[in-house]
Amino acid sequence: MKKSLVFLTVLATTSFSTASFAQQSLFNVPSAEITEHGKFFFQEQINLGKLSGVANTTIDYGLENELEIGVNIFNVDLYPTNEMRNPYVLANFQKGFTINEHYKIGVGTQTGMTPPIHTQKVDIPSFSYFNNAVNFEEYGRYNLGAYHANHAYAGEGDSFGIMAGVEYPLLEKKFHLMGDILTGNNDISVAVLGVVFFLPQDWQLSLGAQLPAPTSDNDYGAVIEFTKL
Repeated sequence: MKKSLVFLTVLATTSFSTASFAQQSLFNVPSAEITEHGKFFFQEQINLGKLSGVANTTIDYGLENELEIGVNIFNVDLYPTNEMRNPYVLANFQKGFTINEHYKIGVGTQTGMTPPIHTQKVDIPSFSYFNNAVNFEEYGRYNLGAYHANHAYAGEGDSFGIMAGVEYPLLEKKFHLMGDILTGNNDISVAVLGVVFFLPQDWQLSLGAQLPAPTSDNDYGAVIEFTKL
């Protein structure tokens, strides 16, 4: 009961008083975790809304000195809509800084292009961020940072925003509560509240409900995420 109260208090604070896609993420907020040297990380996210559904794929590779690089393929339409958009093909980079056993900093960016599949216009979407990550083990992991996204990435509206997230273990490495938010009034300004199930062979299944950020008019929806650690 005490753990649940701590989780709900922190989630309410980070989600509504402060607050897309990234490298290793909660739902949409980077986790500041860096892929181990010489290993790969894979994440597939499916976003289902009232009018559209998209798939987002991330593959990262760990380098030395808390560095990782990778590729993102975002906004791949799952079925035809009235406004088919070109997907994002991005290169990503993240550098981690371990301050102590409980506190890490992550700085990252992802930039690329939109292949002219549905329209002839080619954009250069870009998303960059700074993230603080605090890990209290059995009392949860908490993230707070800021992002900059250009209009090609986030649509019209704010280019800067706050991002925040929390993951709280109800059953350690079996069943966690998770939520995150990106503030602003652009296309990526949403909050997601959900759960994480730990599966065999280092797989995770995350399920979430997507809500518009308080200052945006984005759609409600559902998020399904498969992660291979």
